[in-house]
Amino acid sequence: MKVFWPKYQSFEDALARLEGVKPLAPFDKEVLAFTQALSKRLVRMRNMPEVVALGYWLRRANISEMKTAWEAEITDKIVKSRGTVFHIAPSNVDTIFVYSWMLSLLAGNRNVIRVSSKEQGNDLLEAILEELASSAFQKIANQTIICTYGHEENATEILSGLCHTRVIWGGDATIQKIRETSLAPMANELAFPDRFSLAALSAEQVNQLNDEDLTKLLEQFYNDVFWFDQMACSSPRLVTWAGEKDEIVSAKLRFWSTFEKMVQSKEYELMAATQVLKYTTSLWLAADDEVDTVRNEQYFSRIQLTQVPSEARERHCGGGLFFEYDVERLADLAEVIIDKDQTLAYFGFNRSDLLIFTGGIETRGMDRIVPIGQALNFDGVWDGQSFLRSFTREVVII
Repeated sequence: MKVFWPKYQSFEDALARLEGVKPLAPFDKEVLAFTQALSKRLVRMRNMPEVVALGYWLRRANISEMKTAWEAEITDKIVKSRGTVFHIAPSNVDTIFVYSWMLSLLAGNRNVIRVSSKEQGNDLLEAILEELASSAFQKIANQTIICTYGHEENATEILSGLCHTRVIWGGDATIQKIRETSLAPMANELAFPDRFSLAALSAEQVNQLNDEDLTKLLEQFYNDVFWFDQMACSSPRLVTWAGEKDEIVSAKLRFWSTFEKMVQSKEYELMAATQVLKYTTSLWLAADDEVDTVRNEQYFSRIQLTQVPSEARERHCGGGLFFEYDVERLADLAEVIIDKDQTLAYFGFNRSDLLIFTGGIETRGMDRIVPIGQALNFDGVWDGQSFLRSFTREVVII
């Protein structure tokens, strides 16, 4: 067990202290000040764009807008925090635990965050620890534990037994394993398992872009894909092209050739192991009946599909591997959407197109539809669940 916060305390002592701390009211003034202090620090970490994005999400205007919307939603209601929230962070997205922690904090809760062991020495974690050490934020410091521990330790059992909400970020296997550990009878749980995400582009609209606008689109696409090496749940892995056949051929040629130059110009660090994994995965998939063509470029690989079997999602390795699928209309994509599908990043479609598409989906799939460039943007509603609602409880007086 490694306790990052509070410093110089054992896990047992920190937990005993936490249980004696009173939860705060939603949107407490000290919490609002803490989010602003953290925001100012994070937006200066220019070498980590995903951290900068987190900093902008925490900026005063966004938190104020969230507070206003929340106050409108709970008008004439009595809403209190749930108590203690136990967050289990993933290993593939460094920033995600901060989003759920901040929303839980804004809801007034005490928080225990288990981070990945690789977070030790991480600049983001160090920035958080420095802010927690400030005398201005003692209430928050006293109701926060940040730690990491091995799977062989019984901390998950202890924390699951005392928390009022458990938040699990991780793969399907991780969630199934953690769910073997019972929650307290009155606790609720938010689980965010493996998901798969897509992009959809209108071939006609791509062909009509001038060079400058195409570059802007590709900058946004690059951010959606490569900030987390295509391993974030909302990073596009399947690219759908909608339009006439000749339009699609032209749009693909222009899009991918320009994208390759962009990736090269950014000096994207392509790890040898990732390149080998992409190459072997593409060869493995090439034998499938649903695969039409395989193109292994220097920085990314493209696999043209004639159908989108559900198992293809499980075999995706990230790191710049793109499935491609062609349709006449965006609405035709609805028939391949499965429960696992989370985000659609789109370009060249209007709201009517998107409504027709969502109306045609017959599965549990698709929780977010956003313009390309916003696939990784976090929101208070994720995977169809509202964090603030889940992190609070309503008291009824009749």
